[in-house]
Amino acid sequence: MKGKKGLWPFKTQGKTPQPELVLDPDPAGGEALLSPLAGAVVPLESVSDPVFAGKVLGDGLAVEPAEGMLYSPADGTVETLMDSCHAVCITNKAGADVLIHVGRDTASLNGKHFTAHVKEGDQVCRGQLLLEFDMAAIRSAGFELTTPIIVSNYDEFRMELRPAGEVRPGNALITLYPRQD
Repeated sequence: MKGKKGLWPFKTQGKTPQPELVLDPDPAGGEALLSPLAGAVVPLESVSDPVFAGKVLGDGLAVEPAEGMLYSPADGTVETLMDSCHAVCITNKAGADVLIHVGRDTASLNGKHFTAHVKEGDQVCRGQLLLEFDMAAIRSAGFELTTPIIVSNYDEFRMELRPAGEVRPGNALITLYPRQD
């Protein structure tokens, strides 16, 4: 049964809409972290939050979202879901700690305009809906929505980052290779 349409078709399975994503394959010897959002990829250094731009918490990219739906970039475990539902950390099967932080200073919304579809400890798979957020309401409250996607333990991996441009959920965003040194 077809559900609502966004940038791709959805099929309804219980309460959680699941996209019919075409997932980019993993490269030989590496693992692709898939884009959790539809939108425009921007370099992490261009994010207005100095903590992310300065790579204090890790390295990666950011996406300026086109829709308010956030999907899992990898198979793994939800290690942290902030009470305000603005950020989630997933540890993938290779041991990468992936932090996705929706917007700047959105923790101060205390969960308003965010809906979580997972909880801490959940096993998730690529393309599974994690969060929904009301982009219009968050913007009208004065918040930016640029969303950093970082690997906090990036020093354990060699990373290849997708160049700036449009991205859809399921597209490879960051490719991780185990460090050999």
